[in-house]
Amino acid sequence: MLKSLWIGSLFLLIGCGGGGSSPSDDTNNEETPDDNRSSRTITFRENSTINTLNPDRGFYDADYELNKEKDYNRFYYAKEDGYTMVYAPINLNEYIDTERLSSEFIDIIDKNLKDATEQGVKLILRIKYHDDDNGNDPSKEIIMGHLAQLKPLLQTHKNIISIVQAGTIGDWGEWHSFTGDYADTDDEYKKNRRDIIVKLSEIFPDKYIQIRTPMHKELLFGSSETYRDEGSDGKITPDIAFTDDIRAKIGHHNDCFLASETDMGTYPSDNIDFWKNYVVNDTKYAPVGGETCKDEEEFTTCDNALSELKKFQYSYINESYQPDVIERWKEEGCYDEIQKNLGYRLVAKELDIEQSSTALNLTLSIANRGYASPYIQSEVNYVLKNSSNTFTFAQNIDTRTFYAQLDKELKTTLSLTEVESGEYCLYLQIGKAYSAIRLSNSDLWEERSKSNKLACGIVVE
Repeated sequence: MLKSLWIGSLFLLIGCGGGGSSPSDDTNNEETPDDNRSSRTITFRENSTINTLNPDRGFYDADYELNKEKDYNRFYYAKEDGYTMVYAPINLNEYIDTERLSSEFIDIIDKNLKDATEQGVKLILRIKYHDDDNGNDPSKEIIMGHLAQLKPLLQTHKNIISIVQAGTIGDWGEWHSFTGDYADTDDEYKKNRRDIIVKLSEIFPDKYIQIRTPMHKELLFGSSETYRDEGSDGKITPDIAFTDDIRAKIGHHNDCFLASETDMGTYPSDNIDFWKNYVVNDTKYAPVGGETCKDEEEFTTCDNALSELKKFQYSYINESYQPDVIERWKEEGCYDEIQKNLGYRLVAKELDIEQSSTALNLTLSIANRGYASPYIQSEVNYVLKNSSNTFTFAQNIDTRTFYAQLDKELKTTLSLTEVESGEYCLYLQIGKAYSAIRLSNSDLWEERSKSNKLACGIVVE
């Protein structure tokens, strides 16, 4: 570890022996003191061989219906199999014509949400009413009543829910083949569809709501008069990104990724490029995820998949479906690369430390090697800790701005005036518990504290 020597008004940092693991002990990292030895620079190296099991990203498992009663914790097995996310719908097919959900039904959902929390497996949530192409949508009154009834329960367990898909209407909750109040023939169909998104956003004010096609977003919250009309008013612009503007809260999910030139109707055949660019614009600020649905020779090759996942900034993909596509990626050799880079992949590059008798000046550079930025705003703290004391320094950092394929420089000054004398290690904490984010570097992660150990040997006199 490193030890500070006090000379006049200056800290000098020198190496010394000692037990324990720290970045300075790791052969993958390099430490370079400057000429006057009042500061040091630690250079970190990425562990490029591992898939970092972080929350809100990666391949996910399906299907974990929250309305199914089990006498065991299904999410234990998801965690054991290496999944940090699962698709967890609430299937209300038994309640299409019923105004109130039974208390027994609510209790089953509550039990499953508690089980997911216990295992720390985060959920892709969708509420749906039928799983075929012959079903009917419930009336607006029934849907709104069910959402209102579920609201307290879902808000209680909001932290285990990663993302919310609009769901509720259309076949499989995928917003097509509408009937009743949501069909194009209803005079209020736009308002009725829009009200579902607004209600979900009310239940989940801090979550993104994903919609099935960009044309629906523009129809309901932009300038389109009819579905497929070109328009840009619904897009996320830098001035509304990460605000309470409803447009900034709507992301996208694509459940036929790479299935055809149009992704099986995700984009209209007569205007593919416009709507693809619409989604690419939004996914800098709001997440996209989904699944493949068909192994199409021209489109599901590794070369095309890698290009499209990066271009559209994908955060998650279903590993359960479509199996032929997943197997193709394994055979062609890109599966591991996709697994590692879905969503964010944060890598510490370099840390500059300048220490005086009263302050610690830090400059940390972090690269995002993944396809997308984190879409959850995580609490960020620097922590000085030893066996006796812990001092936490909250940072004003929006992790959603750790944009894909870019570096982020974090500069801060930690006041040492209230820190007890002693020798400390410095940690970076991004998120907590099952939402904690691990940097993709060797030997930085400390599982017990769910934080990243950046440096040791920081002595406060």
